[in-house]
This record gives sequence, structure tokens and C-alpha cells, in this order.
Amino acid sequence: MRAAQRRGRLTLLAIVAVCVLPLLAALYFRFVSPPEAAVMVGQPLAEPLPLPFEMLQGWEGAVLEHPDVSGKWLAIFASPGACDERCQHTLYLTRQARTAQGRNMARLERLWLITDGTTPAAELLAAHPDLVLVKASDAQLLTLLGGAEGRKINLVDRRGFLVFRYPDDADPKGFIRELGKLIKF
Repeated sequence: MRAAQRRGRLTLLAIVAVCVLPLLAALYFRFVSPPEAAVMVGQPLAEPLPLPFEMLQGWEGAVLEHPDVSGKWLAIFASPGACDERCQHTLYLTRQARTAQGRNMARLERLWLITDGTTPAAELLAAHPDLVLVKASDAQLLTLLGGAEGRKINLVDRRGFLVFRYPDDADPKGFIRELGKLIKF
């Protein structure tokens, strides 16, 4: 009888342990050792701003209309046409981030908003065949995108709203990861 009673108690203790240990572990990780909060690379805009597409012109002068790019996210980088090393690095970062999306790569379009009238070097354009060159017809657009020398990567959602802003020297892994999470939807 004692062996059966001992086995019953051990079974009861095992059942209680299986039920209580996950609760204790959750309380420990919540209050004693909480996980670090995920650090965002980009800065979400408090209020999404509609991008004035009527102020964007293709390099040839045609107005870039939103229906031409609807359904796609836009990564817009504004800088002068005489692209320095920092600018080239940012263009490379946006190309790599787009390529890293794999099958979702077609959901992202890259736009280089040239802030002056300088034509970019042919070698640079050859290295970025999917890059769309645009120019602004109004200084208000440059202000909206972070200024003429703001050098930010602006992310526009599929509806045409400016929603995120990234520094031009963003952490590549974090930028690619965040971009992948955003453009899936």
C-alpha cells in the first residue's frame, strides 16, 4: 500500500510541476530578466504623409504618376547627381536590401531623387539597372523627404504614403530585416 501511495504522490507532484513551472518561468522572464526590446533601424513617421506624386518627374521629364507604381513599396533616396562615396554606399544598400527580399523583391521599387540637374555617371547607373531616376519639380517635396542634403532613405507604402525614414548609413542587416517585414503585406 505504501508503494502505491508514494507513486500517487509522485504523479500528483509531477502534474503540479508541469502546470506551475511554465508560469514561474514566464513570471521570471517578465519581471526579473525581461528580454531586450527590439531596436528599430528606421524611424516611423508619427503621421503618414501622402507623397505628392505630381511633384515627381521621370528623368526625361514625364510626371511620375502613382498608378504606375501602385501595389509597390518605394524606397526613395534623395541626393545630388554627382554621387559621392557615401551616396554610392546608400544606393548599394538599397539594391542589396531589395535583392535580399527574394520572391518579394518585385514589391519594392527603388527611386533616386536627384536634387540637382547633374546627370549621374554611366558606370553608376550600369551598376544599378533597376534604379528609377526622378527629379523634383518643387522644393517642397525635398523638404518632405528630409531636405536637399537630408540623405535619408524614405519608404513609401503601396497606397502612396510616406511611412518610414531611414538614415543613409543604416545597419544593413537591420534595414533588410525591417524592410522584409514591411513589404510582405
